[in-house]
Amino acid sequence: KYSAQAVVSTQSTGWLSSWRVEFPSAGGHARVAGEMKVQVHYYEDGNVQLHTKKTAEESVQLDGPTEGARKIVEFIGRAEREYQLGINENYREMSATTFKSLRRALPITKNLVDWHKLHSLNIGRDLMNRTT
Repeated sequence: KYSAQAVVSTQSTGWLSSWRVEFPSAGGHARVAGEMKVQVHYYEDGNVQLHTKKTAEESVQLDGPTEGARKIVEFIGRAEREYQLGINENYREMSATTFKSLRRALPITKNLVDWHKLHSLNIGRDLMNRTT
């Protein structure tokens, strides 16, 4: 048996995939196995992170070097595309449900509270109390 391994990492998007292909010494099928990991940061007046991983495996018929390589690349592309689409769909659903429930509700005045302004007023009040 022979094997080859490829690791693809995109630091800016948080995507890492690692694939291993095992080739038999004489024709037949190649075993393709991989693990995809994603770290996503979602920020909308809050801070939510997603860390997830998925494994995929398939046996690929080797009908010659060129055709076998094409089938391996197609499988890896299909597995990563399906995983990415699944994550995107989860985010769409979570945006309308989970993230919405995590957002702070507006106060009764229906105006946003300027927390920085309130904090600086408290600091000013504390300083005045210390000097008097």
